[in-house]
Amino acid sequence: MYSLLFDEGWGAYFGELPREIRKRFKRRIGKYESFPTHTFRHAKHGVRYFIDEIGQYRVCFVSDEETKERTFYFIGDHKAYEKFLGMRK
Repeated sequence: MYSLLFDEGWGAYFGELPREIRKRFKRRIGKYESFPTHTFRHAKHGVRYFIDEIGQYRVCFVSDEETKERTFYFIGDHKAYEKFLGMRK
Protein backbone atom coordinates (compact mmCIF):
# COMPACT_ATOMS: atom_id res chain seq x y z
CA MET A 1 0.00 0.00 0.00
CA TYR A 2 1.13 3.52 -0.82
CA SER A 3 0.54 6.62 1.28
CA LEU A 4 -0.95 9.46 -0.75
CA LEU A 5 0.37 13.00 -0.36
CA PHE A 6 -0.74 16.16 -2.13
CA ASP A 7 1.51 19.04 -3.12
CA GLU A 8 0.48 22.49 -1.86
CA GLY A 9 -0.57 23.51 -5.40
CA TRP A 10 -2.84 20.49 -5.84
CA GLY A 11 -5.91 22.15 -4.31
CA ALA A 12 -5.97 24.93 -6.89
CA TYR A 13 -5.94 22.46 -9.79
CA PHE A 14 -8.48 20.15 -8.14
CA GLY A 15 -10.83 23.04 -7.36
CA GLU A 16 -11.02 24.04 -11.04
CA LEU A 17 -12.26 20.63 -12.18
CA PRO A 18 -15.82 19.81 -13.15
CA ARG A 19 -17.66 18.06 -10.32
CA GLU A 20 -17.85 14.76 -12.22
CA ILE A 21 -14.08 14.59 -12.71
CA ARG A 22 -13.52 15.29 -9.00
CA LYS A 23 -15.85 12.39 -8.17
CA ARG A 24 -14.07 10.10 -10.61
CA PHE A 25 -10.69 10.99 -9.08
CA LYS A 26 -11.99 10.21 -5.59
CA ARG A 27 -13.28 6.83 -6.79
CA ARG A 28 -9.74 6.00 -7.99
CA ILE A 29 -8.05 6.56 -4.63
CA GLY A 30 -7.85 2.80 -4.05
CA LYS A 31 -6.05 2.38 -7.38
CA TYR A 32 -3.45 4.97 -6.38
CA GLU A 33 -2.97 3.33 -2.98
CA SER A 34 -2.49 -0.19 -4.28
CA PHE A 35 -1.60 -0.50 -7.99
CA PRO A 36 2.10 -1.11 -8.78
CA THR A 37 3.91 1.81 -10.35
CA HIS A 38 4.55 -0.04 -13.63
CA THR A 39 0.79 0.01 -14.35
CA PHE A 40 0.95 3.79 -14.84
CA ARG A 41 2.33 5.59 -17.88
CA HIS A 42 5.48 7.67 -17.40
CA ALA A 43 5.60 11.23 -18.78
CA LYS A 44 7.74 11.88 -21.83
CA HIS A 45 10.77 14.12 -22.29
CA GLY A 46 12.58 12.92 -19.16
CA VAL A 47 9.96 14.35 -16.81
CA ARG A 48 9.74 12.56 -13.46
CA TYR A 49 5.94 12.30 -13.31
CA PHE A 50 3.73 9.31 -13.78
CA ILE A 51 0.48 9.99 -15.61
CA ASP A 52 -3.02 8.65 -15.19
CA GLU A 53 -5.94 9.61 -17.39
CA ILE A 54 -9.49 10.31 -16.32
CA GLY A 55 -11.32 10.89 -19.57
CA GLN A 56 -9.66 13.93 -21.18
CA TYR A 57 -7.99 14.93 -17.88
CA ARG A 58 -4.48 14.05 -16.72
CA VAL A 59 -3.21 13.32 -13.20
CA CYS A 60 0.53 13.81 -12.54
CA PHE A 61 2.21 12.23 -9.54
CA VAL A 62 5.58 10.97 -8.33
CA SER A 63 5.93 7.52 -6.81
CA ASP A 64 8.67 6.82 -4.26
CA GLU A 65 9.19 3.07 -4.04
CA GLU A 66 11.43 3.25 -0.96
CA THR A 67 8.98 5.14 1.24
CA LYS A 68 5.86 3.81 -0.55
CA GLU A 69 4.54 7.35 -1.00
CA ARG A 70 2.83 8.91 -3.98
CA THR A 71 2.75 12.68 -4.19
CA PHE A 72 0.16 14.28 -6.48
CA TYR A 73 1.07 17.54 -8.20
CA PHE A 74 -1.41 18.21 -10.99
CA ILE A 75 -4.81 17.35 -12.39
CA GLY A 76 -6.31 19.11 -15.40
CA ASP A 77 -7.23 18.95 -19.07
CA HIS A 78 -4.67 18.21 -21.77
CA LYS A 79 -3.91 21.86 -22.57
CA ALA A 80 -3.26 22.66 -18.89
CA TYR A 81 -1.23 19.42 -18.60
CA GLU A 82 1.09 20.53 -21.40
CA LYS A 83 1.45 23.92 -19.76
CA PHE A 84 2.22 22.26 -16.40
CA LEU A 85 4.98 20.18 -18.02
CA GLY A 86 6.38 23.25 -19.78
CA MET A 87 5.53 22.01 -23.25
CA ARG A 88 3.12 24.89 -23.92
CA LYS A 89 3.00 28.53 -22.86
